[in-house]
Amino acid sequence: MKLPPWATQEEHYQPNRDRDYFISRSLLRVLTVLLTLRQQCAAGSRSVSAPCALCFLFFWLLCCAAAHTAAFLLCQLALTLVVLCLLPGHMLWQALQTAFAAALFTLLLILPALWLGSGPLVLLLPAKTFLSVTALASLRAFLPGNDITAALRAFHVPQTVIFLLDTTLRYIILLGEIASDMLTALKLRSVGSNPHKQQAIGGILGTLLLRSQKMSADMYEAMTCRCFTGEYLPARRMAFCRGDTLLILILFGYLYLFLRLEVIL
Repeated sequence: MKLPPWATQEEHYQPNRDRDYFISRSLLRVLTVLLTLRQQCAAGSRSVSAPCALCFLFFWLLCCAAAHTAAFLLCQLALTLVVLCLLPGHMLWQALQTAFAAALFTLLLILPALWLGSGPLVLLLPAKTFLSVTALASLRAFLPGNDITAALRAFHVPQTVIFLLDTTLRYIILLGEIASDMLTALKLRSVGSNPHKQQAIGGILGTLLLRSQKMSADMYEAMTCRCFTGEYLPARRMAFCRGDTLLILILFGYLYLFLRLEVIL
């Protein structure tokens, strides 16, 4: 059988170059969020119990917000540096990156107040932001998400709030995996120049919306079949870990420092 001439000719197709930076950047951000959430779920040395850690965090944030001298903030910074030294390298970098970005944003917000002569006390706001964000990042690194939700139920937080937090964290991971697969497929199938990238991203967002609705309906049916009434039972026994004693001693120590440096001047 003799082939036609057009079938025997060698093709030299060179597609036009196109920038796929937006797709690559979106895929990288999705993978970064998924990695952070998976590290949070796998974290937890169980050296400190979740209720004790949440109590200490609440006390830490309250003292940090109420402080009006740099001396007490420096004392908090000392403990913050010690805690940061205990974190792994990648978690340390993520915590510092987020904390410095939040502190820089706060500094930009207070620049008009400095220009108008509000005094040097407004400079404490970036330091408070850095300490608060670092404390939250450290808690996320040391405790998994399920321990935190269990501890919230022990503090009599409304069950609707716990349910929303729990399902939100899980569905962020599931929908993130779907978005990652779709962005990878879009990147592999993008040949040549595509001037309508917003349509492709809009299709991905629309598909995610439909998938989320279907997954929500499936979860409702599954929970109905399992007779789930929306009630989160607290732990019957609060396990006292070996690090709770040290955490309580540090709490009383900082309470003394706060009373000495902030109240008794």
